Amino acid sequence: MDRIKEASIVVKALNKYFREEIPNYEFITIVCGYFDKIKDIELTPSDLKFLKYISNIAGIPHYYDLLSDKFNHNLEFNEYDLNTLSSIIYESTLHIDKDIKIHKYQKEVLNLFDIDKQNRFFLSASTSFGKTFLIYEIIKKMQYKNIVLIFPTIALLSENYEKLLTNDLCSDFQENFTIHTLSDVENIGENNIFIYTPERFLSFMDKSIDISIDFVFIDEIYKIDNEYLIDSVNKENERDTAYRVALHNLLLNSNDILLVGPYINFPNRNNEEKNQSFNNFLDKNNFELVDYNKFEIVNKSFNIIRNGGKQVIDDKLIIDLSGYSSKKTGERLGKIIKDIRNIDENTIVYTSGPSRAETKTKEIINFNTSNEENSTRLNELIEHLENTFRLPDWSIILGLKNKIGIHHGLVPKYIQKEIINLFNNGDINVLISTTTITEGVNTSAKNLLVLSANKGNKPLKTFDAKNIAGRAGRFLYHYSGRVLIINKEFKEIIDGSDDEIKHKNYDESSIKDEIDYFITDDEFLTNNDKLKKEEVIKQYREKNIPDEIMNMYKVISYSDKIDVYDNLKILSINYPANYKAIQEFIRKIAYNLTLDYNGFNNFLWVIRPIIKNEQLQRLSRPNEDGSASILTHLLYFYLKDGFIGSVRYKIDKQSKSTDEAIRESSQFVYNVLKYQLVKYLGVFNLMYKFLESQRLNKSLDDITGIDKLLVKLEYNSTSEKGKLASDYGVPNKIIEYYDNEEDRDIKASFDDYEMNKFEQIENIING
Repeated sequence: MDRIKEASIVVKALNKYFREEIPNYEFITIVCGYFDKIKDIELTPSDLKFLKYISNIAGIPHYYDLLSDKFNHNLEFNEYDLNTLSSIIYESTLHIDKDIKIHKYQKEVLNLFDIDKQNRFFLSASTSFGKTFLIYEIIKKMQYKNIVLIFPTIALLSENYEKLLTNDLCSDFQENFTIHTLSDVENIGENNIFIYTPERFLSFMDKSIDISIDFVFIDEIYKIDNEYLIDSVNKENERDTAYRVALHNLLLNSNDILLVGPYINFPNRNNEEKNQSFNNFLDKNNFELVDYNKFEIVNKSFNIIRNGGKQVIDDKLIIDLSGYSSKKTGERLGKIIKDIRNIDENTIVYTSGPSRAETKTKEIINFNTSNEENSTRLNELIEHLENTFRLPDWSIILGLKNKIGIHHGLVPKYIQKEIINLFNNGDINVLISTTTITEGVNTSAKNLLVLSANKGNKPLKTFDAKNIAGRAGRFLYHYSGRVLIINKEFKEIIDGSDDEIKHKNYDESSIKDEIDYFITDDEFLTNNDKLKKEEVIKQYREKNIPDEIMNMYKVISYSDKIDVYDNLKILSINYPANYKAIQEFIRKIAYNLTLDYNGFNNFLWVIRPIIKNEQLQRLSRPNEDGSASILTHLLYFYLKDGFIGSVRYKIDKQSKSTDEAIRESSQFVYNVLKYQLVKYLGVFNLMYKFLESQRLNKSLDDITGIDKLLVKLEYNSTSEKGKLASDYGVPNKIIEYYDNEEDRDIKASFDDYEMNKFEQIENIING
């Protein structure tokens, strides 16, 4: 490196920045790049003073700190000049307290919040900006009493719950707030933090708890727009409904709100050809748009990897594929991984879907096995998985034995979490992932290797590609991350642009379903929409169903709730034997969570007409010979033996391979059971209890229903501690221990890995 040349580039940029000839985000990129070039060479006191100065001018003094924290430089110097002194004074203004320092642009967002006004902001920023970190500083500054934090996944929910309860920097929250993650809230404190997914927040709302909310934070807010969500197959994604319904309720019940997401493309207010529904949403709800999309706090280098030859990526990494152009893709991939491992760095490998991730793992193992000795932590997990699942050919186990982790939505949740921890701690150095890595998962990856420009069989959006690339390099760990691209279409996508974000409930021309009628203001409904809404209201009121009943389970339409009520009434009057079978199903569930086949089949008859999900429709159909549906068998084995019971059914009864059985069982448990079926079970339970309360002239709360099954499916547990442990992500045996009144025999059977996880969750649960 030519130090004089590189320093002159920074000085010229500094002068341009002072003259306002380049924007601040461009200056940040130049300063960050200079730190990256100089981090590994010997630095003089003069160098240090200059670096201190430019990091503060850029507004990110953390760049200077990183020289000591990660690159072992001694930052002491004895002489101070005016620039150095001014830098130290400025840096002091970025300290929230003696232990926490934020960067200039986080401070700008924090300063937007004013205790004397309504504070509603929509923030879009780069993945390295540190958006989630800000919420806790906002809470402390504004002294809110009741806070709702909405995250897209249980994994992020539990990560923030753990942080609040165990991080020394969060002692204020531990002392002054009651922290809730379960929808059944028993002890409301004077100050409360509710950490939920959108679905769990709606479940909390169904409990009709009367509480005033001071502040709301919603992460990954782009999920309000279905077109921003890409599923791995060509179908609609249902998460947008839960996000929009939850947001609608929070807008009505809270004053200050921060909505955040990465790289969101906004419509131009001055272009009449653009859909203005999002701007209508901002205006109607008094939101101010805050755009930091261009502020890349960690630089990215983009390199398209050629099939053959030696490629110098930078002064540290060389990818040498000489002689590999005619070899299989797996061999080339294995060689690239080997070159990265040889410089003692880690990498995330992005691929299009779960089965591809497993295939690529096996290819890397075939051509680049790891000869390093595994850590104790890694060996404990491998031994646990081998003894628990007894599936030695499972790709997860094969990968871990070679320091490779697999991360996708169909890996059991506690294993996903442990794989991320092992990767961040250096126990494994390769992570094969799908887009699950973009949903707020924090990793220490220096390198991102891109194998695909798709998610499943659909092309990535520019938004997704930027979010994926954002995983390369992490703030406070690296100055720069490398994006190594094998599929060059990925680079074309990332350099392109997306359609702007929309909000269908603020657009009269958008096609709306019945759920939308009740979360959309009349001005954005067509006359036909209004007539349909009035007709639905008329129907349920004629049946004397109270509004408070119809308003529960908000992601199920009113008409579907009416259909369930009508079907139950038909059975109770015209088919008493079938109705008694349903009551027997309820009785056995309430007693010991045993599934009564006949009663469950009658339940399916009641709810089958309202099922929208194609997979659930298919699974719920009775066989041609009239025998029980596949869903009935799968649920029976799940309740009897948990996740492993479902896997065994797939292998033994359906002759699936190990990887297929795990993937399909995960899809069944985490999507069909916990997201789809639980909604219909909940509506059935509500309408059954309402019908019985009318028939017996009793309170709704005095009617026995399938509440125990609903809790089991939502949390995989029926006890308070078991629910918390399940959210945190632990092996099933720990949940069994809590659910069986802390059975000492179960605890005695814990393996080393389970015992370590048990001790961790005990510390969290017991504060």
